[in-house]
Amino acid sequence: MSPTVADLLADPALSLSCATGHAHVHRQVSQVHVAEIRDPSPWLARDLLLLTTGLVERSVPELDAYFAALAERGVAAVGFGVGLIAPEIPAEWVAAADAHQIPLLRIPLSTPYIAVSEFVARRHADRQLDQVRHMLEVQQRLAYTNASPAQQVEGLERLGRELDAAVVWAAPEGLRQAPSPGTTLDAAELRTVATELSRHVASGRTTASTSAGALFLQLASTAGSPIAVARRRRYTPLEQGLIGSIATFIDLSRDTAALPGLAASLREQLVAEAVSGGMSADPRLFEILFPGATACSVAYFGPSPRAGARARREPAAGLLLKSALATGLTAGVPAATPLLAAAEDGFFVVLPATESAAAAAAIDAFIRGEQGALAEWRAGVSATGEPGAVPGLCEEARRAYRATADRPERRVLCSDELGTDELLSDWFRGSGAPPVFAEWRAHLDALGAPARTRLTATLHAFLAANGALERAAEALGVHRQTLNSRLREAERELGVALDDPTERALLWLAFETGALAAPAR
Repeated sequence: MSPTVADLLADPALSLSCATGHAHVHRQVSQVHVAEIRDPSPWLARDLLLLTTGLVERSVPELDAYFAALAERGVAAVGFGVGLIAPEIPAEWVAAADAHQIPLLRIPLSTPYIAVSEFVARRHADRQLDQVRHMLEVQQRLAYTNASPAQQVEGLERLGRELDAAVVWAAPEGLRQAPSPGTTLDAAELRTVATELSRHVASGRTTASTSAGALFLQLASTAGSPIAVARRRRYTPLEQGLIGSIATFIDLSRDTAALPGLAASLREQLVAEAVSGGMSADPRLFEILFPGATACSVAYFGPSPRAGARARREPAAGLLLKSALATGLTAGVPAATPLLAAAEDGFFVVLPATESAAAAAAIDAFIRGEQGALAEWRAGVSATGEPGAVPGLCEEARRAYRATADRPERRVLCSDELGTDELLSDWFRGSGAPPVFAEWRAHLDALGAPARTRLTATLHAFLAANGALERAAEALGVHRQTLNSRLREAERELGVALDDPTERALLWLAFETGALAAPAR
């Protein structure tokens, strides 16, 4: 559950106090927002803590309307920062908050607003990690034991408690419900859920999300017993992943002999969510996902990033690589089971308890052994790091993968092999080209192909020689006076000054990043 207003008041580091609304400090706080406008209510969500300094002056009727609008939006509480605009919370603020039953918190000048926001975010992250731990525990119990129907029902009940939701499934004897203290379905709601379950089964889909009245439903199919998880608030991506994974293991009608082979599915879903930004990439999450591993490496595997290379999506490519690594690299090491996460056109493979050099060698051998389209795929491998560093290692692996575009002879490239120019070029591509690059390109295109080719070759030779006219003229095979004439022409056409170090640096970066086409070597 989210932290409450009382939790914020209980933290001595925040030094908050409650001016009014003590009877409602049990309310949950989902997020924190700062607003200094006359009516922020249209942009506010339920269970939000609104922070203000009272910068906007309001009359007593305006304050009453202000708090009435906040109460209608379901705002959890209001925090008033004292010492900046007002030395203390004005009495009319206290009266208006009390009239609309909204807790009003006093925030001293010594407590920055960001500290309040970080407290709420940290508590949400802690809750998320608790959910991960509990769901992994349920999954492991079901996956590594010959789960009886009673144990499977226990898993459904545990799922309901963790998500504060009612879980409904179709059993041989009829529809069954595992209610939670927070969500119990009445007869009408149960019939609604039964209808949605029937529609889901008829659709043939694996998972689905829908709403029915005040209920939010997450539906998941298994081999014989589809389940519906219902509650009165939306599900986070993490919670949706947990439901889908647990549904894989909880099937009241099938043989559970194949469950151990699916043990990594929830962990892979969590890795994929964290890498894609669907959930917080808290370092503690990866420490939970890789128990017993003190180090790990990450590989990014995808189609060749070279310009002009044929990029064809291969959905099974990641599974093939994962299988090869599991067989040849991590066999017999339970803590080193590779985890696969799809990303863009390629895949991340996280290898706990594996050094980067060993991972690179194994992936290179895999690609060399391929005869089809995968023979043209390339991979980047991160340095070896701690499990908590996986998000950073993913970026390293992707950076090394992109660098294979300039090294066509390499199938696999490690991040520690990248040079300064490659790191700079990779960073610059990701930052987006400045508008001036597009302007230069447009001017050159307007000249026509012969003039464009002549001027870009002249500029590139001049910059590559660091402004040495004799060397640049020799590289081009022209007289120095001809070179000078072409450089002046380039300055006129592009509106640049080649004696300006900033513009020379930008021109070189334009060539290095491909914004301006460099002449063929």
